[in-house]
Amino acid sequence: MKKSLLFAFALSVILFSCGGKTEENHEEHTMEHASGDASPASTSAVVSSAASSPIIDSYLAVKDALVSDNASEAASKSQALVSALKSFDISSTDAEDLEELERLQVEATAFAEKLGTEDIVAQRESFQALSVTLKDFLKIAGTDRTLYHQYCPMYKNNTGGMWLSANEDIKNPLFGSSMLTCGRVEETISMK
Repeated sequence: MKKSLLFAFALSVILFSCGGKTEENHEEHTMEHASGDASPASTSAVVSSAASSPIIDSYLAVKDALVSDNASEAASKSQALVSALKSFDISSTDAEDLEELERLQVEATAFAEKLGTEDIVAQRESFQALSVTLKDFLKIAGTDRTLYHQYCPMYKNNTGGMWLSANEDIKNPLFGSSMLTCGRVEETISMK
């Protein structure tokens, strides 16, 4: 009996801290974000560039595999991401800080290579680190679409973690099905 009560309490704390998984709470979150009044999300405008498309496409494929808790698919999809990062031609961009862009490219490639493991916990740690680096990379290199910087405060013992998504709906790759909707939009990255 005590274990059941303790479990129920722990579950309610988790659901409350992530905004819950109920349809009612999801609708409230969507309405708050859509209104712009209650949402702390900021907007960044970056240069429009199709050169980053293969990187973004591959990154989002890895993200979707992690959302689905599929470690082998994430490892498989990471090969295309590594290839896209390595083949990105920095000299063909209109970026102002080419040295920083090159540093971020090397760092992102190293994190993407670590996604090749079949250990989903290690993949998620590498993916979170990659996401931070890739966000900075895309702010310099540009993007071909609007992206949403999303953040889950409960990741890694409540230190938090972020990822990029092509839409505002929260599908958490850092927890997958165990906490699929935990998170919020922190920033919208759009084209100028």
